Amino acid sequence: MSDLDDIRDLLGVQPYRSTPTDWEAASQALGASIPSDFRALVNALGPGLIGNDTVLLQPYATDKNYDQVLIHQERMRGLEIIWEDEEDDDPEDQTKPLIFNEPGVRPVLWAYSSLGYYLHWVARPDNDPASWQIALESARGQDWEFHAGTATSFLLRLLRGQEPSKYLGYLQNAEQHSFTPAR
Repeated sequence: MSDLDDIRDLLGVQPYRSTPTDWEAASQALGASIPSDFRALVNALGPGLIGNDTVLLQPYATDKNYDQVLIHQERMRGLEIIWEDEEDDDPEDQTKPLIFNEPGVRPVLWAYSSLGYYLHWVARPDNDPASWQIALESARGQDWEFHAGTATSFLLRLLRGQEPSKYLGYLQNAEQHSFTPAR
């Protein structure tokens, strides 16, 4: 079985049927290619709520609370404000991860938690999107975790309790193994 099949089984997800996503337009709006595993994940599940709190986004979702493009743009504006305000602070007081100071490297949002956690890809313009890291940002950009693997493999490891995370470790609990589709 694939990681996607395992996620569907763990979450008890029924096949998703909706209008196809315009992935090329979404990539243009996000300023980065969208990894193929994420496309397959969203095509299989659709946007929705994993467990009690983790929101899986979809570009141009009908419900704006699940619209990846809209929420990504809002989050990037928030991070820009935070990071600009900190430019004159001592380096140890700045919250911007150094990786995002590298030319062309930037976060691209794909999921979030209502508890204030954001899941991003570390988008590198010259790298295959399948090789991008996952960056987990805590509320207000103050603390970040970095993880290897695709969005799908990372999510599956979290659900199985095989990926240590200070912030999303609760997803391993069986009561979090559900999926509520967006309406």
